[in-house]
Amino acid sequence: MLELLRLLVIVGGLITMTFMVLLALPQCRLREMLMPFLAWGFVALCGVYAISPVDVLPEILLGPFGLVDDLAAVVLGVGTAVTTIQNRKRNAHG
Repeated sequence: MLELLRLLVIVGGLITMTFMVLLALPQCRLREMLMPFLAWGFVALCGVYAISPVDVLPEILLGPFGLVDDLAAVVLGVGTAVTTIQNRKRNAHG
């Protein structure tokens, strides 16, 4: 069982590395198809993190400073969404 788990981790890592290399290539068709999905996935994860009770900087210990990580997640999510929408409009028009 442990060997199967190790094999799955290795194969998953290789697949992930392959996708990362392909996404890094500027002229790759896979990049053009997957980047919007990755961007919207990141936006969703930022939103989930902002409303989740699990925090890197807990509000109970740090008071108002504990909201900094939630604010950063919201800013990153909104920035990614705006950039994705602008890229889609740019690609549609020209």
